[in-house]
Amino acid sequence: MSTGRDLFSLPAGPAELCFDKNEFMKKTFSVDEFLHENRNAGSLEIIRDDLGVYLKVLRSAMIELINQDYADFVDLSANLIGLDQQIGGIGGPLEKLREEIVAVRDALEGTMGDISDCLEQKKALRGYKKGLQSLGKVQGALVKLESLLRPAAAEEINPTLLERAALESIQLQFNIKFCSEFLNQDQLNKSEELKASLLAQIKGYFLRTLKKNDLDGLERCLRIYCTLDECETAEEVFKTEIVSPYMGRVVSESGLQNSPQGLTGIYNQILDFISLNMKNLLALTKKNGKVKGYNFIVHSFWTEVERRMETNMSSIFAPGNPESFYQKYKCTLEFLERIELIIEDPSEIAAFKSHQQYKSFQVRWNLPVYFQIRFQEIGSNLEKTCGRELDAPKFTSQQISPAQFNLLQFSVALTCISSCWQDGIYLPQLFHRFLKLTLQLLSRITTWIDSAITSPPQDPSLKLKLLATLFSDITNLSRKIPQIVNLIHSKSPPSLTLTQSSLDELFFDNRSSLTTKLNRLQTLVVQELVQAAIPHLKQVSDIPRLYRKTGREVPSRCCQYMEQMVAPVGTFRERYAELIGAERLKEFLAGVYASLTLK
Repeated sequence: MSTGRDLFSLPAGPAELCFDKNEFMKKTFSVDEFLHENRNAGSLEIIRDDLGVYLKVLRSAMIELINQDYADFVDLSANLIGLDQQIGGIGGPLEKLREEIVAVRDALEGTMGDISDCLEQKKALRGYKKGLQSLGKVQGALVKLESLLRPAAAEEINPTLLERAALESIQLQFNIKFCSEFLNQDQLNKSEELKASLLAQIKGYFLRTLKKNDLDGLERCLRIYCTLDECETAEEVFKTEIVSPYMGRVVSESGLQNSPQGLTGIYNQILDFISLNMKNLLALTKKNGKVKGYNFIVHSFWTEVERRMETNMSSIFAPGNPESFYQKYKCTLEFLERIELIIEDPSEIAAFKSHQQYKSFQVRWNLPVYFQIRFQEIGSNLEKTCGRELDAPKFTSQQISPAQFNLLQFSVALTCISSCWQDGIYLPQLFHRFLKLTLQLLSRITTWIDSAITSPPQDPSLKLKLLATLFSDITNLSRKIPQIVNLIHSKSPPSLTLTQSSLDELFFDNRSSLTTKLNRLQTLVVQELVQAAIPHLKQVSDIPRLYRKTGREVPSRCCQYMEQMVAPVGTFRERYAELIGAERLKEFLAGVYASLTLK
């Protein structure tokens, strides 16, 4: 298939032209650029003459092209003669057809509008008819419901009549929806009064069945409430009439102060309410019970208990005394767990925990403030110890031991770390905070080690002892870290998927830092021992003088300077071999002797 470029290809010109004919086909053709590119081909006169020659070629090619298609041009002009008259001839019928189509469309639209109006009228009539039918049913239901409720008000409540009245009330409310525009205000008021009277009688029957422990009657009453879609009303009645008076007597500041068991005693009395007053309710409304749609534990019991505790026993939430706060909070957690055991069903437990008042109750326990108090207690203890200078007399007289911490700072640091996780302080809800505090305590003792290394003791003779003691205590602390990790892992909440390996990674930097400190201490000890031995090395230069031309016997034992040179090393080994450890002591001595050999 020919391309556009083939259809408009230029005819060939004479070979002696000073330019390329294809340049005229470029989309970016420019006269100035054309003249600039062909300036070296010849003078402007030559370019002009060549352009004139090629113009004649183009004209000849155009005439030839016209001659080739001349017959088609003539036929086209002949075929167009009279075409306008033919077009005008069919215009009239088409215009008439358009007018007929418009008329039909208008007629259809009018007919459809009439049909739509008729359908709307029919729909309105049908609704009006249904409304009138419902109005008749409403009037009959009002009379019937009034007759059902009247005898029940005068004598003992009959559950069968209540069931019939409940069904009639449902029909009444259903029909009122379709004829409310036809009802007068008196009829609406009477409907509301009858419903209120029905709920009042059901309430009386509900309370009577609760009081008499009538399980069958209670089941019928709960079903009546469920039929009326008034489950929340039943829960509210139980809360206001049964739960609230009991909790008003039990949950109070005076009751808390007078309780021999404190808050635990209050919680026991609260839970006793369930076994005393809710046994039948729970048996009927639990997951496998006969009646569905109720949650008396959450909506009746818990909401009232939580409200009373927030208003009548707000002192239990005060974190000022951390020991008391801890005991009360732990006691509260056990109380909530016992409620969950009573609920049993996982979905209902989830609903209990997601309830707004449950969340509000948890927020009232100001755990961040409690942690801040513990943080101040624990952190300030270590900070105070780290800010204290070493007691030189005590440090000089005490017997250092490799099996325990010899410096107070290390023992206090370990005590502080252990206290973060001990019972009476640690709360699982604050796991992440106590973990962070543990890392901070290790970081603080590491910082103190740096200051202890760089700050020499007042008595220079104690420097080696201090370095060896630091080495021993750091080694012991490093050995304690795996135990700390195991302790933390055992204390982690079950809901937190924390592995032993992830905890090890958290403490990797601390272990690495302590290892660095041990290597630094080893270097300092080696330097101290080398410095103590260097003065005796000067006697090496006297050996040639002593034996040159003196006739002395060949020595059979080492020179005295050798004994003096290794004496500090021997003393260090005797005093601190057990403290440092045999393997590490070999590294110490190897470093000393290697340095002395190079001297």
